[in-house]
Amino acid sequence: MSSQRVGPQNRVEITLVVGWIVGLGIITAIPLLGLRPIWSAAALLTLIYIPAAVGQNLIVGNAGLLAMGQAAFVGVGAYTSAVLATRYNLDSAITIPAAMLMSGIVGALVGFPALRINGDYLFIVSLGFNLIVLDLILQWTDVTGGATGLTGVPTMQFFGADLGVGRPFYFAVFGLVLLALLITQAIASSRFGQTMEAIRDDEVAAVSVGIKPAAPKIYFFAIGSALAGLSGALLSYDLGYVGFKSFDVTASLLIFQMAVIGGLGRISGAVVGAFIIVLLPELLRPLQDYRQMLAGLLIVILMAVRPEGLLGKTKITNLIKK
Repeated sequence: MSSQRVGPQNRVEITLVVGWIVGLGIITAIPLLGLRPIWSAAALLTLIYIPAAVGQNLIVGNAGLLAMGQAAFVGVGAYTSAVLATRYNLDSAITIPAAMLMSGIVGALVGFPALRINGDYLFIVSLGFNLIVLDLILQWTDVTGGATGLTGVPTMQFFGADLGVGRPFYFAVFGLVLLALLITQAIASSRFGQTMEAIRDDEVAAVSVGIKPAAPKIYFFAIGSALAGLSGALLSYDLGYVGFKSFDVTASLLIFQMAVIGGLGRISGAVVGAFIIVLLPELLRPLQDYRQMLAGLLIVILMAVRPEGLLGKTKITNLIKK
């Protein structure tokens, strides 16, 4: 009998599966091991930002749309959830889907420029949208609270059960994020996802075989934005407060770095990027003030050594040239 050799692609897939198993095991164990509270808080914050990073990766890595401004959609989701929870006392089973829907709709509207512009032009347009959202937050004081923000966001309640701020809330967030990742992975690996990647790699060739790029681009922009809305809703419940500083251009830059550093085109890359950008600085407090500098340095090194990121399949340099 001749044994089959494991090819490079199979080794990559095996490594990713093992990595997912180990990662899930660690995340599950952290609140159960009696560690210092900072460990659980850091792991929770990382979980919260993973959907936003995955959404950014979908838009840039899978769809090939060089857009930055993901924090704006996080903000739309956060304010939607907070307003519904504080002023209408609605259950999280309603506020979280509403936050994702609102962010997805706004993302679809912002995605329309992607039908006509690409590359660095789209980058500038999406960044400008982030600034518009910030200005709306500050000016629409009756809804957003302006510069003061919204306080008194209640703890998460699912179907009437108050999850508080301890382990039940942690595992609820973990479950929601895991569900979002599974659904996103199914979309990315489906025929629809493969069509989007074909458009990303060569739009002219895709059009020549009858593929219409308009709808897939809008859909992926909407899905990526909806994931950011999930992060926003979870963040509002975690902090009990929603303020504009959490959704500025700096926050968008950090989310963009999560996608690029972890690796474009792979969901696991965005997850790894979130761990690097969020979890490590939280655990290594002396480096907290240098997070942006270190992330920028890491991106510069990656652009020279591995432009597709740690686990990625797509080079960001290819998108800039479009």
